[in-house]
Amino acid sequence: MEKTIFMSASAVEAPTAQLGHFLTFTQDGLLRRLRIGPQGVTVGREAECDIQLPVPEVSRRHCHIQVEGEGAIARDLGSTNGTFLSGERIAAPVRLRNGAHLTIGPAVLRYEQRDERETEAEARLTTELREAVEYVRALLPEPIISGPVQTEWWYVPSSELGGDAFGYQYIDDRTLVGFLLDVTGHGIGAGMHAANIVNVLRRRALPGVDFHDPGQVAAGLNAMFPMEEHGGFMFTLWCFSYDIVERTLRYCAAGHHPSYLVTPDTPEPQDLWQRAPSIGMLPPRPWPSGETRIPRNSHLYIFSDGAFEIVDAKGEEWRMENLRQIIGQHGNRSAGEAQRLYRAVRDAAQPGPLGDDFSVLVLHFS
Repeated sequence: MEKTIFMSASAVEAPTAQLGHFLTFTQDGLLRRLRIGPQGVTVGREAECDIQLPVPEVSRRHCHIQVEGEGAIARDLGSTNGTFLSGERIAAPVRLRNGAHLTIGPAVLRYEQRDERETEAEARLTTELREAVEYVRALLPEPIISGPVQTEWWYVPSSELGGDAFGYQYIDDRTLVGFLLDVTGHGIGAGMHAANIVNVLRRRALPGVDFHDPGQVAAGLNAMFPMEEHGGFMFTLWCFSYDIVERTLRYCAAGHHPSYLVTPDTPEPQDLWQRAPSIGMLPPRPWPSGETRIPRNSHLYIFSDGAFEIVDAKGEEWRMENLRQIIGQHGNRSAGEAQRLYRAVRDAAQPGPLGDDFSVLVLHFS
């Protein structure tokens, strides 16, 4: 006769966790994690350092972190600007507790003791995320540096990868069309959904849609990407078509916030916006579009909400008006506008990665 043997949970030994020592930080907008090996980790400006921070605030060999016993020791290497532990400059070697934060120039490094197996699994996911980021980057267009419209942009993905993407192209000898979209959610799924939409728009693969009409583009995308058939993802879109002969800009803001137009006569940023629903959430319907004339030497700023939804160094939440003020403050609008906005937002935000993708597209109309 067979017997069934029941064992309590306490009678089954769980595998013993093997703890490793790591430094976690962000680089190129992505979360990185580096194991502290037997020789320790050196942080500095030199290329030979284990963690290279090529900025003036960081010394050539700035700091060293070494595992000692069950924890780690941080030593400043005589740096000019110092190494800070939880906001206090260290003057001698200090022991790091699990979760301690070291600040070195603009970078924040977190010391962690983590299960080796969990870390390996997370590393595989991070690799997949990095590959997804590179794929999205490969779809972004080259800047246009000459002609009646010049373009520039700045894109920094969040540590989780959001669903931002943008693009532009001439569809005939007088019409430039473009877009910026933001898929709800984060992660590889949101990024790949954004990439699918970009490929449709690049190929103008929307049956029966006249790409001269941004409202038709939004309606065509809504018909092709209903959220119930695409993993529950919906997205916002700001798209346009520009007639370089008539100097008229047509635009549609599908669930998206305004873009800003700055002209020589009215340097205060003007909202370009028409109330319309996000794409993927409603049955087929028309999408409204607006139209405006573009004076010479005007600038158009198109951006995702990651460009203004931040928490600043004072712990205050930004709104779109904060970004609007930054756009309006600059008098000499030359190349580098998109990067200037990123630097201003990055300097104002709390340390660490931004909470969402940062995407800014700037058009200069000659």
